[in-house]
Amino acid sequence: MAKNYRQIISELEARKFSPIYLLTGDESFYIDELTNRFEKEIMDESEKDFNFTLLYGRDTNIGEIISNAKQYPMMSDFRLVIIREAQDLDKKEWEKLSSYIDNPTTSTIVVICFKYKTFDKSLAKKIDKVGTLFESKKLYDNQIPQWVSNYAKSINLNLDLRASALIADYLGNNLEKIANELSKLKLNLKQNELITIEHIEQHIGISKDYNVFELQTALGKRDILKANKIIDYFDSNPKDGPIQMVISTLFSFFSKALIASQVKDKTPENIAQAIGGSPYFAKDYLGTINIYPQNKLYQIISLLREYDLKSKGLGISPNASPGDLMKELVFKITH
Repeated sequence: MAKNYRQIISELEARKFSPIYLLTGDESFYIDELTNRFEKEIMDESEKDFNFTLLYGRDTNIGEIISNAKQYPMMSDFRLVIIREAQDLDKKEWEKLSSYIDNPTTSTIVVICFKYKTFDKSLAKKIDKVGTLFESKKLYDNQIPQWVSNYAKSINLNLDLRASALIADYLGNNLEKIANELSKLKLNLKQNELITIEHIEQHIGISKDYNVFELQTALGKRDILKANKIIDYFDSNPKDGPIQMVISTLFSFFSKALIASQVKDKTPENIAQAIGGSPYFAKDYLGTINIYPQNKLYQIISLLREYDLKSKGLGISPNASPGDLMKELVFKITH
């Protein structure tokens, strides 16, 4: 059975190793994190000269991998063979690994880092029986804010909820980029300092006043003036508010507002449970459903689908800019 990230880290810390690890999936962040941990923690630097081999899929073959894996350690308990970017290895080569999987060298730890593509299922099952299989899946957009909060805590950063939401909105589901930006924050701020959207503006470069999170809030309150100011800013600074990111975020917000509108007992806790979020944000949805009746919320979601297609060039004038489309969209949402 495949193991999760935390299980593998716990076993690594307890120095319980498998002879073969297959790290595979679409989310490269955890594959890279685990690979780096293996490289840094299995053996001391003094042991690596004779016992550590790093190979790359585009430059190697299964024969070389097996040859390295069958060598015995020198002045160390283990040898470590890491194959990075293993997906670049010729697909036909992998069939030759089967005999080694049947009888792996127990003093060698082989780590196969296979990203994005689908690894041979029969070989994956064989590895799972004798070693460790890890599948790294992309997170859904609605999982990103919680991931930001959890990762911040793991590196001892104290991030407030709005700051987490703002980072998630702007950096999307690129976990590596999020982790890098949080690491920069840690370098620039005092220990245990509460990180707010002001810090995000200063150190990450996201405007605290003109961002998609503030646009969402303005539309939720039907604050037409503020919403149009933000759209004007996006029109002048397209990198700060690309239309497809704006539409995706608004679609998520108004879809959750529609769910909230259908909750019978509209307490913050019940709304949070229904939408899969924090009670902290429940008041935003309560305010929105008090302004927009349910039929209008359905209409807004239809508009967002329509303008998503238009943002991709379907059914619009060739002269229509992203700014023009966002201005139209805001007008139709608020009227």
